[in-house]
Amino acid sequence: MSNQTTPRPVSLRKRFFIPFLVVCGVTFALAGGYGIFLSTSLALPKSDEHPPLLIYGAPFFLTPGLHPVDSGLLDHLQRLEYKPVSGTPRVAGEYVTTKDSIEIFLHAQEENRLPARSIRLMLMNGIVTEVVSVPDSQPLSLVSLEPVLISGMRSGSRQVREWIPIDRVPPILIKTLLLIEDRRFFSHFGVDPIAIGRALWVNVTRGVVVQGGSTLTQQLAKNLFYSPKRTLGRKLRELMAAMTLEFKYRKEEILESYLNEIYLGQAGPVSIYGVGEAAHRYFSKNLDELSMDEIALIVGLIKGPNAYSPVKSVEEATKRRNVVLRRLGEEGILTEDVVAQAMNRPVKVMLNQDVLTDAPYFVDHLLKDIEQGIGMDIPDGARIYSTLDPRAQRIVAQGLQEGLTKLEKNYPTLAGVEPPLQGAVVVLDVKTGHVLAMVGGRNYRLSQFNRAVQAHRSAGSLFKPFVYLAGFEAARDQGATGLTPTTLLVDEPLTLESDAGSWSPQNYDRQYRGQVTVRTALEQSLNVPAVRSAHRTGISAFTNLLHAFGITTPLADNLSLALGSSSVSLLQITSAYAGLANGGVVIHPVALSNMVREGRETIWSPPLDRRQAATPQGAFLITSLLKGVMDRGTGVKARALGVRGPVAGKTGTTDGYRDAWFIGYTPTIAIGVWVGFDDERPIKLTGAQAALPIWSELAVRLIPRDLQDFEMPVGVVRRMVDPKSGQLATSQCPEKTFEFFITGTEPTVYCEVHGGGFWERLKQTFSVPQ
Repeated sequence: MSNQTTPRPVSLRKRFFIPFLVVCGVTFALAGGYGIFLSTSLALPKSDEHPPLLIYGAPFFLTPGLHPVDSGLLDHLQRLEYKPVSGTPRVAGEYVTTKDSIEIFLHAQEENRLPARSIRLMLMNGIVTEVVSVPDSQPLSLVSLEPVLISGMRSGSRQVREWIPIDRVPPILIKTLLLIEDRRFFSHFGVDPIAIGRALWVNVTRGVVVQGGSTLTQQLAKNLFYSPKRTLGRKLRELMAAMTLEFKYRKEEILESYLNEIYLGQAGPVSIYGVGEAAHRYFSKNLDELSMDEIALIVGLIKGPNAYSPVKSVEEATKRRNVVLRRLGEEGILTEDVVAQAMNRPVKVMLNQDVLTDAPYFVDHLLKDIEQGIGMDIPDGARIYSTLDPRAQRIVAQGLQEGLTKLEKNYPTLAGVEPPLQGAVVVLDVKTGHVLAMVGGRNYRLSQFNRAVQAHRSAGSLFKPFVYLAGFEAARDQGATGLTPTTLLVDEPLTLESDAGSWSPQNYDRQYRGQVTVRTALEQSLNVPAVRSAHRTGISAFTNLLHAFGITTPLADNLSLALGSSSVSLLQITSAYAGLANGGVVIHPVALSNMVREGRETIWSPPLDRRQAATPQGAFLITSLLKGVMDRGTGVKARALGVRGPVAGKTGTTDGYRDAWFIGYTPTIAIGVWVGFDDERPIKLTGAQAALPIWSELAVRLIPRDLQDFEMPVGVVRRMVDPKSGQLATSQCPEKTFEFFITGTEPTVYCEVHGGGFWERLKQTFSVPQ
C-alpha cells in the first residue's frame, strides 16, 4: 500500500465564494461609477430652461368696412377669451355689442408696446363705419386684436406650456396625485420596494401585468431621460437614475418637475405636458379653477394618457375618473357626499379655442421655411408671428373633411380603400402672398406628408390660361401670331409629328366644334385649340411665362405642356393664379410675417419676392375669360352652389382622371383645391365633379359680400362683338356681347358673317356713342 496521502478536495463553498465576491465587487464598482456619472449628467429641467417656441396667427384688423358677422369678429373674440358683458366693459378682455356699436376693452399687446385700452366700432347697417377711442371718441387707425396662439414647439414636439411652481398647485391635487401614483413618495429613496413587491405579487397571481411599482421619481426619470421601450436594461437604468435624482434634489423639486413634465395626452396636434397645461387644454381653466371631478380626471390620465383621454373616449375617461374619486373617498380625503356629487357630474371637455386651430401642415411648412431662411435651428423662446388666418383655417379644415366624405358617399368606389382618397387646400392673399390657410391631407396623425406643398401632380387644364396669356402678350409685338379673346381657333382633329412619334390631342368629350373663339375655348376647356395656340405662339414663350409666374418644377419641352403634362404643387399653381388676380404681379407665398426673440428683437422677416410676370392688361383679359368659366363654362356649377360676386376660376382634370383640381380667385384671395389618391389611382372624376364642390363650399364662407369687381387697367378697351365671328357686331348680328382687348389689338372689321356695319361705321366716323 502506498503511503501517499490523497489531497483534500477544496470545499464547494470556497470554490464559489471568491468568484461571487469578485462579481459583486465589480458590479458594485460599475454601479457606483454609473451613479457618479448620472449625478453629474442628470439634471431636472428648470422653469426658465428651454422656453417654448410660440407660434401666432395673423392679427385681426378692426377697420371701417368690416362686416362683423361675415368676418367672424365675435368668434375671434371668443377664441381670444374675451367675455361678453351687458354693461360698459370695465376690464381688459370684456366687450359689449349693441345695434349701433361694439365696444371692446382690448388686452395689452406687448409685442406692439400697446397698453390695455377701450375702443368702439361704430356700426351702420351692420357694417363698421368708424373705429374710435373710448371715452374721447377720437378716430383710430391700424387697430387690431392680439394674434391667436396657434401652436408651439418644445423639445421637438408640438406643445405649449407654462411652468407652474409647486406653491401654485392646489394641495388637493398634490394629495390626489400622491394617493394614486406614489403614496410613500416622501419616505422612499426613489425606489419603493413595498410597491414593487405588491405589484409583483398581483401580477404573478393574476397571470398578467395589471399593476406597476414605479415611483413618481422613476416615472419622471423615464419621461426625461429614457425611451418608453420596455426592457430590463432600461428598467435598471431608470432605477439608478431615480435614486440619483433623490440624492441630488429635494423632494419638492422632484415633485414640481413631475407636475410640469408628465405627459397627459393630445389635443389635436398638440402634446399636453404638465397638470397646468392639461387644465388649460381640456377645460380652458387655470389650476386653481378646477373642480374636484376635473382634478380626478387629470390625475387618472397618468395611468394611460391616450387610453383614458376625454377627447377620445368620454366613457373610458369617466370610468378612470371615478376610480380615482372612489379611492379618495375610501381614504377619507373626501366625504361620501362629495364623491357622489363629483361622480354624478358628466365629463365635459371644453377644448381651449387655440387647440381648435388645427393647422399642423401649415406649422410644418412654416417652420421648414424659417429654418431654410435663417440657415440654422430656430432659437428657444422665439415668438413667430405667422400669416395664418385662424378662421379661414378652421373653415378650410372642416370643408375639406366634409367635402371628401361627401364624395365618398356619392361615389362609393372611392370609399373604404387604402390608401384613402386625399385632398389639399391652400388660401392666399393675392395682394401680399400671405398663406391664410393650408391643409395638406385628411389626417395629420396618419400622414404628415403635405400634399399642398410636397406633392407634385400633373397640372392638367390649369396651364391653359397661361397658354392664352402668352398669346395675348405676343399680340402687341407679333401681330398676327398673337391672340385676342375673339381670335378664331380651329377645333378639328389634329395630329402632330415629333421624334417621339405622332400625337393626336382630343377634347374631353371627344367632340369637335369647328371654329371657336379663344374665350369659348378656355371657358369650355377645349384641348385641341389650346395645343394649336401653344404651337402658334411658341413653346418657349409659354414655358418662360410659367417660370415667371413661379412654376419651378421641371417642364416638358413639347406641346403636351399646354395640356398640363408636367407636374406642379398646389401652392405653386395657386400662387400663379393669385398673380393673375394681382394684375400680373406674382408674390412668392410666405407663411411668416416676423420672428422675434423674447425681448422683441427681430430675428428674421422674409424678404418680399415680388415681380411683374405679365402686363396688367394681359392678366385682366385672362381674368375676364376665367370669369366666363364661372358664368358659362366648366365652373358654372359653382354659381348653383351659392358662389356670388366677382370670381374667376379654372377646373383641372389630368390624363386618366388621376387628379382633380379647381383654382379660383377674387380681387382679394385665391383658393386652390386638389383631390386624388396618393398612389395616383384614377378617381374617375373631373375637376368640376370632385374639386369644384369643395372649392365652392369654401368660397361661400370665405368670400366677403359686396366685394368690388376686378379693376380694369389703363390700356384695355371694350368693344361690342359678334361671338361667332369674333368681329365687331352690327345691327344684323343675332347675338352680341362686350369683349375686352388690349389697346391696339381690338378688331376693326365689322361682322362679315351677318353683314351690315354701315351705320356703325358712320357713327364711328362722327364719334357718335354706340
